[in-house]
Amino acid sequence: MPQQPSLPDLASTYRELYRARFRASVRAGTTTPFVVPLHLLAYWIVPTLYLAIPHKNRPWLYRARWLVLACICAFNWHMITNVSSLSFASGYGAGLLAAWSTIWNLNLLVWTRPQWDARRVERRRIARPADRAGNGPGLRKRRFSNPNADKLGARAPALPSIHESALEPIWDGVETKELLVSESEKASGVRKREARAKQPTTALGSTENKMEEMEEELLARNIEALNDGHDEKNPPHDHKTALQLIRLGREQEYEYYWQEYPADASFWTRLDWAFDIVSSFRLTGWNWAPSYLPPYQPPPTIGPYQLPLEYGSHRSKQGYERTLSRRKLILSRFFNYIPSYIIVDFCATLMTTDPYFIVGPEHNYPLPAHLASLHPVVLSLQRTTFAFVGIFFAIQYAWNVGAICLALYCPPILGFRAHPWHLPSLTGSFTQVLDHGLSGFWGAWWHQSFRAGFSAPTKWLLRYRYMSPSRKDGNGGKKGMAAMVTPVVGAIIAFTQSGFIHGAGSYSSVPATHYWGPPLFFALSGLGTLLQSALSHVLRRRIGSFPRWVRRLGNLSFVFLWLSATGWALLDDFGRCGIWLWEPVPVSLARAAGLGVDRRIWRYDWDSLPRWHWGPRGKWWQTGIAI
Repeated sequence: MPQQPSLPDLASTYRELYRARFRASVRAGTTTPFVVPLHLLAYWIVPTLYLAIPHKNRPWLYRARWLVLACICAFNWHMITNVSSLSFASGYGAGLLAAWSTIWNLNLLVWTRPQWDARRVERRRIARPADRAGNGPGLRKRRFSNPNADKLGARAPALPSIHESALEPIWDGVETKELLVSESEKASGVRKREARAKQPTTALGSTENKMEEMEEELLARNIEALNDGHDEKNPPHDHKTALQLIRLGREQEYEYYWQEYPADASFWTRLDWAFDIVSSFRLTGWNWAPSYLPPYQPPPTIGPYQLPLEYGSHRSKQGYERTLSRRKLILSRFFNYIPSYIIVDFCATLMTTDPYFIVGPEHNYPLPAHLASLHPVVLSLQRTTFAFVGIFFAIQYAWNVGAICLALYCPPILGFRAHPWHLPSLTGSFTQVLDHGLSGFWGAWWHQSFRAGFSAPTKWLLRYRYMSPSRKDGNGGKKGMAAMVTPVVGAIIAFTQSGFIHGAGSYSSVPATHYWGPPLFFALSGLGTLLQSALSHVLRRRIGSFPRWVRRLGNLSFVFLWLSATGWALLDDFGRCGIWLWEPVPVSLARAAGLGVDRRIWRYDWDSLPRWHWGPRGKWWQTGIAI
């Protein structure tokens, strides 16, 4: 039996071809390498510095935001049209970053007013009791009040009255209520405490323990009353859990509060605030955090104690979760990282045996035997499945690495911003796809990293009443029809922006591409979302009579068929971009197992790693780390 000839290493050939083309463009001056910090100027540096300067009382400075935005847009346009990289992922990322920078800065400078309306959850260390003289235990003034009254309105539970004896100072570092008394009363109090100190220790300890238990019982009842079960952000707690929360609140090292724009603080404090809101594109920890995430707000205060961060819900109804334990976060991300690593490696190895994933659909190379024997429909479905699986796990892979690095190495630099509370899961529950179809796929399950920027224009239109809020129970008529326009306009705006950032990534890639492909794909995705929602609304009575598993199967089938029928617009262009030529992992287990054409187990080379780049003569600002 004759031995089948080995397949040519087409992927390695095109890697070298595209890199040679990039180097020639750099020498000709038509392309600039993607360099840090230069090409973070519009995304991070300029908006951070602008927002760090107070402009609430300086109308001329606030109006200058239009000039800042114009400079940012011009810089980003230059990035899209002139910047690329030897790394195929970075080449695509240059355009994507520039387009997202434009969208995000529109959000910060036009659609919202951060210095007026934005606030973040910040923490400060609780000052431990210290004697005013500096050498003994002291007391902090605390009040028994309910700061949740404004939030809870008429449902706010009244705190039970606590007798003054329940506030007896407890020493050894426990916070207590300061008693304002005269000098003579202080002296009398000292004599009483001295006399009490002579009492048997067991009797004194027993009295104090009873007082603590009494206080805990009263405060625990208020935690139970804080939510009657109708508030998703504050789930009901049983009595035992309420007592544990009180004890945790008593022992916690920090207190949490809303921090508005610190206009009167130092420049470094303002810079930290501005850097945070510019960097947090998911807005975790901010009052503008999207509703798909677990709620972000300071824990409520019951009596003299603020409840710990453990209080409240840490899972949204869309299935996004967070943990408060750094150890649990690192372990969960690590165990998600391992299968992501293996699957991405497996997909990249097998996909680069197919010319479609190397040069796109316009090629005349023969297919490998295992692909040539497939029916065209089966081949198309296989390519679509491989591509979407590879994209999903590549995003998971990068996200897990980032979360682990933030949790391990960044707390000394970022402080509370690197706390696991700020690092919820990347995707929601897949039941959102089963229950809501294509709208659940794009609006809840798939990563919502750009959600805040995509939805900002729609929120601006609603805030200034250019549109009416959508109503699920619209009863027809002119007003009802006007409200139905809002979801359609919101979907058009969101999918248009998504198409823009992916089209920009296509344009900045080294090979020649059809950069109109990604916008077409997302336009079709928006159309499919609206179409399925309209059909579900029209046929809601008939569909509602079906068993749940039938409805879920129908939603899943619609998503699969729609993405299979329209995915070519995005995936064909990914092949033209050379995005699959990027080496995602350093060590290939798939190649070690004998898969693929290229058998080199170590996948990284010097051209795919960051390196120092010297700007050409007269352009020193282009010097930096090329990625």
